[in-house]
Amino acid sequence: MGENAKMKALLPWLLLATVLAGCAQKDRWPQRILIPKPPVQRDLLNGKSWTHKGYLLKALAEFDVSGRVLLLEKFSSGREADLSPEDLSLGWGEMSNGAYLSQIKLAHIDRYYQWEIRGEVPSKETIIPNSANIHFIPATDGVASILKAVRVQDLVRAQGHLVSVNAPDGWNWSSSVSRSDTGTGACELIWVDKLEVLLTPP
Repeated sequence: MGENAKMKALLPWLLLATVLAGCAQKDRWPQRILIPKPPVQRDLLNGKSWTHKGYLLKALAEFDVSGRVLLLEKFSSGREADLSPEDLSLGWGEMSNGAYLSQIKLAHIDRYYQWEIRGEVPSKETIIPNSANIHFIPATDGVASILKAVRVQDLVRAQGHLVSVNAPDGWNWSSSVSRSDTGTGACELIWVDKLEVLLTPP
């Protein structure tokens, strides 16, 4: 067999080895809980209101969340994208632990975060209260710039307010204020006053 033929025969195996190596290196964090504390939320009975891009926003709760970025998705069309150009799915507790996450399949579909248990250890009772898909509304250009630079696996902290949004024509969008709900309306919608990347993967 000539050298070219040998290389062609080996190519599929080389590609497979490359893929497997890439998978093995995918999670560069230590296999432990990286963000131990859940979000801090203080509900507001009479939260402030303000306008932004022609919409009326009302604060529902003060919100401070730190988490591991599980998924991210950028958006450029639609009314939601006009306000919130990016979603981050964040995890804390066991949902920031790579060993736990390795047994769960995660996916972003439109502006929803979905998960599927693939191992014996994970449970919905742990996944649901320890993760959230969050629609980010940057309060400033500086926050928007930081948001654009965030990558999957980064550890981030966002501070601001969970909000409801109303348009003059009746269109509206509102945040969940619970970590235990699922389905339509279960995502958080946060007006982000401050965003920081705490750590990037080693």
